[in-house]
Amino acid sequence: MGCEMGPSALRTAGLAEVLSGLGHAVEDMGAVQATPARRVVHGNLALKALPEISAWTSAIAHAAYAASEDAMPIFLGGDHSISAGTVSGIARRAAEAGRPLFVLWLDAHPDFHT
Repeated sequence: MGCEMGPSALRTAGLAEVLSGLGHAVEDMGAVQATPARRVVHGNLALKALPEISAWTSAIAHAAYAASEDAMPIFLGGDHSISAGTVSGIARRAAEAGRPLFVLWLDAHPDFHT
């Protein structure tokens, strides 16, 4: 199971209730579901599961974009890999609004996809 249980553990621990108790409006939009993976043509044999990764990243980016329309979303993931989608979706929203993008990244270790 590992890190995939992270968001469920935070829900079970009552994170939404604590934030609501502090006066924040909270809407748990649930877990993102990926669309079926499509074949991705590429020549790099070292890439594994690229269609699935592409489908998940796209689904997360769309969800991030939608969630940021009228609110400041907080994304809870099991590991750092959700950032490819979350930052992409939020960056799109910021660009359309003509405003700068700021990211607060909380992680156990600094692996910033650099």
